[in-house]
Amino acid sequence: MIKPNNAKLILAVMVFIGGGAIADGQDHNHHKFAKDVDHFHSVLAPVWHARPGTERTQDACAKAGEMARLAKEIRSTDASQLVASIPKLKTKCDSDKAGVDAALFDVHEAFHHLIDAQPGLPSTK
Repeated sequence: MIKPNNAKLILAVMVFIGGGAIADGQDHNHHKFAKDVDHFHSVLAPVWHARPGTERTQDACAKAGEMARLAKEIRSTDASQLVASIPKLKTKCDSDKAGVDAALFDVHEAFHHLIDAQPGLPSTK
């Protein structure tokens, strides 16, 4: 027989593990990108999915240059909106760390616009 406190602990663990699996299934569902889009995604995704805070801000700023380069290398689809979103992130990294999350959000939204516009790719919204 499971004691009441142990039952609560088991339930909490199940919810925690199950919730993580659900979240992963929702946002990590897009795996059929063109190679150039996937290269960009492999840099953006770990930054975007990290817990907001100082560490994510530092990581976003450290990766902004690589994101800019990879976005410019996308040839399989129109990446102009994505390319245009990254200078704002770089500017916020240089002058206004408090604005980095908002600029990163804009990069993420531009990325979703890019992938949602591609026929045959799974929608991530």
